[in-house]
Amino acid sequence: MTGTHAIRPARADELALLPAIERDAQQRYRSVGYDYCADGPLRDPEEHARAFGEGTVLVAAADGALVGFLLAWPADGRAHIVEVSVRRSHQGRGIGRALFAAAEAWARGAGYDEVTLTTYLEVSWNAPLYESLGFVRFEPGPDRPELRQIQADEAAWGFARWPRGAMRKALV
Repeated sequence: MTGTHAIRPARADELALLPAIERDAQQRYRSVGYDYCADGPLRDPEEHARAFGEGTVLVAAADGALVGFLLAWPADGRAHIVEVSVRRSHQGRGIGRALFAAAEAWARGAGYDEVTLTTYLEVSWNAPLYESLGFVRFEPGPDRPELRQIQADEAAWGFARWPRGAMRKALV
């Protein structure tokens, strides 16, 4: 539990609820002029299913409703956080941090020694927050083809309009 929020693995029947949480969370980007992020594409059902089958989907629940989630799956032999979203009404309560802690516990339990992610570098609730959680910025080399493909896909979707980068955290 985190305050009145429980962090737990998602059930298959909850995957359909995740896009509404993601869209709500994306609206915060309007406050920094990243309107494309607020209106842009959402993670598709195939991505939710992939995380559910190959990695993990963690949810934050409050009063019987889902208020946040995190998707992660393997990339280049490491755990990769694909998406983390928390409803705006529940942001600032430590839910994102709790989802990250649960994701790191899942990654350790699955035998991964590192967690990666991609993010906006100049948005306060992105890279600076992740740095406070122990993530460091890095440039993926040729030994990270899956992570480099994730970055290329994000650029193709239009998310590279603003500075983005990769981050990693050692779990050992």
